[in-house]
Amino acid sequence: MAGTGEQGRRVPAGRAGRLYRNLRRFEPLRGTRRLARFVLNLYLRPQSLEERLRSLGARVGEEVQLQPFSFDERYARLLTIEDQASVGKGTTIHLSDSLLNTTHECANPAPVLFGPVRIARGATVGRNVIILPGVTIGENAIVGAGSVVTRDVPPGEVAAGVPARVICSLQSLEANRFSEERVRQDRKNIYVYMPNWRRRKRLGMRPEEQDCYYEENFPKHGF
Repeated sequence: MAGTGEQGRRVPAGRAGRLYRNLRRFEPLRGTRRLARFVLNLYLRPQSLEERLRSLGARVGEEVQLQPFSFDERYARLLTIEDQASVGKGTTIHLSDSLLNTTHECANPAPVLFGPVRIARGATVGRNVIILPGVTIGENAIVGAGSVVTRDVPPGEVAAGVPARVICSLQSLEANRFSEERVRQDRKNIYVYMPNWRRRKRLGMRPEEQDCYYEENFPKHGF
């Protein structure tokens, strides 16, 4: 017959019961269920975009900010996103081009092009940007929102447009558009001073807290 163990559990009788009681003496066994739950959650929880990219073969550095963007998953190994780079929401990264191969009906059509895309350390890609194969965005470069990048962007430069062209340097952008004098004179837009996304990430600031941070400044400007 089976007896009753701790917390009302039924304990098998005989040799099986003795084995069960002996095993219960070991402290690691008490956390077996919690450990199993933890391991299962690791596999069952949704992957972050960074984890998904790495699992597909892309090279992704540390302290990156990746908002949802589209890319050729089959050729993800051609994509490199280096440390502290940022990719905006809605961006599309193309790693192949089969346009001429698709349109030609001849026996020997043009080949399919495959090109690696590299977003270098500290580079920032704005929202809804389209990046074509073979493009490198240099260190600390910025690509403006809605641009179509067909050629390399040099380090420390700001590129925008369709197709994207260099319009100024990062230093020039900061000295002119975001200078203290320009900010004081602007009566139309709102400027909120806060730590950049890398520092916010280190501080553990959640998106909700960031939104509250912004919202607190709107009433000051009549919004």
